[in-house]
Amino acid sequence: MRPLLPIAGLLLLGACSLFGPPGPPLPPEDESPDAKACRSEARNSPEVQALARQFYEPNQLNVDRMKGEVNRAQGRAYRDCMRARGHGPQGGVEPQVPR
Repeated sequence: MRPLLPIAGLLLLGACSLFGPPGPPLPPEDESPDAKACRSEARNSPEVQALARQFYEPNQLNVDRMKGEVNRAQGRAYRDCMRARGHGPQGGVEPQVPR
């Protein structure tokens, strides 16, 4: 009976970590006119549309993989659009420019 008490205690401590906060909150979404236009343009980009036609609903593995590919394509299209409008990537450390 004694060896079960430490194990039960460890299980309880482990269970407490399941219900903690998931991490730092995400920053709010950019609501500028350029960002809204680029999000719309990214959703309608030819690459995203072509990937959306490749979904095969009966195969869940295909659906999961295609969702990831569509998300990556939308991200690329959004960043390209924002870059074309003169906006740099958000966050991170700026590269040092030699003088």
